Amino acid sequence: MAGPVLQILELVDRLFQEKASWQELIKEIRGASGVDILTAERIAFSHTGWRRLCNHRINHDPECKNQAARHIKIHGPSSLILSVGETFSVAAPEVT
Repeated sequence: MAGPVLQILELVDRLFQEKASWQELIKEIRGASGVDILTAERIAFSHTGWRRLCNHRINHDPECKNQAARHIKIHGPSSLILSVGETFSVAAPEVT
């Protein structure tokens, strides 16, 4: 089981190094693992680089900020994004 998980994490890191788009990242994760969108986003946010980049973008890019607000509205308590005052933050990844 560790083999496929490691392959997905390597894919996520490679796409970060290649400066892939968020949409491309999620599409690749889903294609490689067969998971739903929210799970693919969880996997992406387990990568420190992607989490840091998204934290920056959701607070500085208006389109990303709107997407973060929409994500919170759609997912409510299970949202992967937190609203802290006027800023947004990617929730800390769950350790399982």
